[in-house]
Amino acid sequence: MTDNPTYKAELIGPTTLGNNEIIELPFIDGAYQDLVELSFEAGDTTSVRTWALGEGTVEPIPYNFVGEIDSAPPSVEN
Repeated sequence: MTDNPTYKAELIGPTTLGNNEIIELPFIDGAYQDLVELSFEAGDTTSVRTWALGEGTVEPIPYNFVGEIDSAPPSVEN
């Protein structure tokens, strides 16, 4: 590790939103973060995508896509 409070991470997969994106992350207790969650807004839907720490020791540190949760307001007719 370095004396820097942050490190560069690369998000890998699944589509264009977040794929191969390089982001700056803070170290947590002096270590790389295990999971990264990012939110994306599209209309009335919010998607939360999760990436898990991959294998690699050279920046950017790889994070592999593991899942997505979409939340949209209920469409109930009265």
